[in-house]
Amino acid sequence: MKFLSAVASLALAATASCTPGHYPTRLPTTTLYGVEVVDTQIVRDAQNVIKNFTPYLHKHSLRTWLLGAAAINANKTLKASVDMELHAVATILHDLGWDMTPNSPWISPDMRFEVDGALGATKFVKNHKDAKNWDPVRLEKVYDGIVMHGSPGLQVGKNLDVQWILKSISFDNPGSRDPAIPEAQYKSVLAGLPADDIGFGTNETWVWLAATKPIATYNTIVEPFGTAFVPGYNAVGHRIFDLINPAK
Repeated sequence: MKFLSAVASLALAATASCTPGHYPTRLPTTTLYGVEVVDTQIVRDAQNVIKNFTPYLHKHSLRTWLLGAAAINANKTLKASVDMELHAVATILHDLGWDMTPNSPWISPDMRFEVDGALGATKFVKNHKDAKNWDPVRLEKVYDGIVMHGSPGLQVGKNLDVQWILKSISFDNPGSRDPAIPEAQYKSVLAGLPADDIGFGTNETWVWLAATKPIATYNTIVEPFGTAFVPGYNAVGHRIFDLINPAK
């Protein structure tokens, strides 16, 4: 995501079977924008889910994946420890809750965008033909890595996979390159997927969320956007503060 937020060859390797609490470690890879990434069917299908999203959302989702993968690849210990297929699916799909398409299958009328994204991503995995490789432990990591990304700081103490989903999302925040990302790959990703519209896109999406389902935005990072830009939006009476300090 945004204002909060981590595979060069065509070598193929046999996919190992997934047992509870474990994940396939020998996976086919490809290179996108100078970054080696996992190239399994479920990862390709996750990319297809977002291909028709608005351009800033599509690019943001891919940058999150690629910048995270670049940072993980640069650290041999991390690359051997992180579930790269899980990382790919979760980062690519982390902002399903931003889909402003009319009648979007990913958007609820009353839940936070992070919850919509987490539920949507796990539903996608459960319905995929390769769902047999995704035990409850992997599914929970997908859910946790997405549902927490609008609340910085909650990842402390979580497992490595969840931490790196969240860290990868943070890599696409405005600002300078995180030193964990190799400079050459950072420049390659940004050249192919420019981030010049992420600020505009975030504002547009969060204002839309505040206007269309305000109940899901009170007490969240979206609330200030509703207060500033949505006529009639008023969080007073809905905040935790108001429950503890009721108006007299």
